[in-house]
Amino acid sequence: MAQIQISHLTFGYDGSAEDVFTDLSCRLDSQWRLGLIGRNGRGKTTLLRLLAGELCPRKGALTLPCKPVLFPFTLPDSRGITLEALLACAPDTPEWRLVQEASRLGLPAEALSRPYDTLSRGEQTKAQLAALFAREDAYPMIDEPTNHLDLHGRELVADYLSRQNGFLLVSHDRAFLNRCIDHTLSLNRATVTVQQGDFDTWEREWSLKNESEQARNEQLQKDVDRLTESARRQAEWSRKCEKGKYRVAPSEVAAVDRGYVGARAAALMKRSLSAQARIEKHIDEKRGLMKDVEQVGELKLSPLDPPKRILADIRDGMVRYDGRIVCEHIRFTLERGDRVALIGRNGAGKSSILKSLCGLSDALQGDVSISGGLTISYVPQSSEGLHGSLRAFIAERNADETLFKAILRNMDFGRQQFDKAIEQYSEGQKKKLLLARSLCEKAHLYVWDEPLNYIDVFSRIQLETLILQARPTLLMVEHDRAFLTRVCTKTIDLDSYTD
Repeated sequence: MAQIQISHLTFGYDGSAEDVFTDLSCRLDSQWRLGLIGRNGRGKTTLLRLLAGELCPRKGALTLPCKPVLFPFTLPDSRGITLEALLACAPDTPEWRLVQEASRLGLPAEALSRPYDTLSRGEQTKAQLAALFAREDAYPMIDEPTNHLDLHGRELVADYLSRQNGFLLVSHDRAFLNRCIDHTLSLNRATVTVQQGDFDTWEREWSLKNESEQARNEQLQKDVDRLTESARRQAEWSRKCEKGKYRVAPSEVAAVDRGYVGARAAALMKRSLSAQARIEKHIDEKRGLMKDVEQVGELKLSPLDPPKRILADIRDGMVRYDGRIVCEHIRFTLERGDRVALIGRNGAGKSSILKSLCGLSDALQGDVSISGGLTISYVPQSSEGLHGSLRAFIAERNADETLFKAILRNMDFGRQQFDKAIEQYSEGQKKKLLLARSLCEKAHLYVWDEPLNYIDVFSRIQLETLILQARPTLLMVEHDRAFLTRVCTKTIDLDSYTD
């Protein structure tokens, strides 16, 4: 049994006020199908980069019995033929082995003969995974492979991974994790836990433990509040003692030795300060006992009531781009209160339909009717190009800063994140900015394009709860099956239309 040993690891990025990891230790089996989970910004990608040797810890040690290889990786020539580019990244790998692994992932040999940059994002994901698992010497470390995969692609990749032995996988897709992992590594607020089983097993144990520790924390907080008040009273008494040595009545001046008064007051002051120190020590001890409970706050949304029952009616639509029709004879109606998901293979035109309904594209053509006077809130698929300060981002979008930051806090943004440049945010944190902007907006229709890309499990649960409570009219593209099952009133499968 080959062990991965992480010993007393401490790491922080230059210029950051807080370390990502402090004295992190754990032992892992390299043969596990290990899922790595945790809130956005907890250091999941950072841990992979440390294991891969791309980053160096400030303290501690990392021991791996095999060569770690991080997915996704950068090809030396993305314009070259895919097979040749992949073989260059997988030295000593026979060509037949790579072709075989690609076939198992549903990637045809024809795709391997095309230039890499002509492949879809989903095809590129499969090609890189094929190269990763074709290597005999590699320990695969896979960072969020599902972000560019449709439902069918996710199921196929999950089945593929379930037949492998030995990898470390970062994902937030619950159904995907359940299908392919046998152990879970969780990065918590202050601790790390390793547990046997799939995601559902971890979630059940986490829920029970979180409830117990929440109750314990509430009691400890009461103790802290009581001790804090006691410390305050003790400090006030100390101040009165200090002042008292100078407050001798004129009639008593002759009878009282000021030296005696001063010595008595000093003794009282010393005793008071000692008592205050003991109280503060107890406070620190109580706070140290408080566990790293995950707070899953409640999100709010205030949708507008649409002026008409039917918001969009597509009787015979087609999606056309790059001079070709990718989907035609599209038919569906979006009514007030609907929560509709467009599903289908990558490249079927899902994002193009969303953009067209928002007036950002003309790819959707044909018999298409959209209700006038609609206020639409749009969340794009990509967070590319976000930069600058958070305050400037909020101001540029005319959002309420207090509400915006409150939403981010409920989605586990630390206050220290507010002062960072957006470029320093993780991909999940950037996506939360886009979602927070939408949640601040009062709209008749919410249009979200893959809102869960890079978003952690806890935030997904928060969004599910919000949608079921607020019941907005919602049109989205999403591939998280657990999320779709819970929140959607209907799905539109574009694969059922001809192309």
